[in-house]
Amino acid sequence: MLKAVIVDDEIASIDSLEILLSASDVEIEVVGRASNIQEARKSIEKSNPHLVFLDIEMPNGSGFDLLDTFTDVNFKVIFITAYNQYAIKAFKYAAVDYILKPIDINTLQGALRRVNRSLDGHSSAQLDVLSEAIRNSSSRRIALSTSEAIEVVDTNSIIQFVAEGNYTVVHIEDQKPVIVSKSIKEFDEIMTSTFFFRCHKSHLINFQQIQRVVRNQNQIIMRDDSVAYISRRKRSEFFEAIDVFLNMF
Repeated sequence: MLKAVIVDDEIASIDSLEILLSASDVEIEVVGRASNIQEARKSIEKSNPHLVFLDIEMPNGSGFDLLDTFTDVNFKVIFITAYNQYAIKAFKYAAVDYILKPIDINTLQGALRRVNRSLDGHSSAQLDVLSEAIRNSSSRRIALSTSEAIEVVDTNSIIQFVAEGNYTVVHIEDQKPVIVSKSIKEFDEIMTSTFFFRCHKSHLINFQQIQRVVRNQNQIIMRDDSVAYISRRKRSEFFEAIDVFLNMF
């Protein structure tokens, strides 16, 4: 039986996950609950779990901060979060899976089975598992509503989203840019593809569509020759993320 610790600053989210776990076809026992990284550290050290379900954004530190306190992470990690922008960073931390709230029971059960296979020695390394999950979930179709029509496009063909006031200009492979009356913030929230990264308040880019990065100018040249900029605040995170992305292939 799997032993698990749940770390989430919302008690309701912990309760909800426990209910889903009780309905799972994988045998699992919740041996610890924590709402911040200090409590989580103590709970993990005390219970020695096989698996930790880990929220990312918490008041007194992130899930990544918690993992950084361990010299050796001898447990599996499944990130469960409402935010999609950390998936590439989760890959760097060798998570088994990255599940967005609200949790789908089938997605959860698939993650639990991967944990079991990994513990039994019948699975490849954690990074390979997450890499496969990222590849399989990276592409989907999205509807872009303009004043003239509704364009349905594959997310992999989107080069970047560029903010223009309350509008967003969507650059797409082999066609003219599409202007949509939706803010870039909204696209940042709905784009569950892990290959998209908000590098600047005005630019949400597709890592797969990068042609060149000009370090000394904080510029990204995309495949359609459009330019995106890297903000000072996002610079470190961007270069970490692109390094992880390139190591996936």
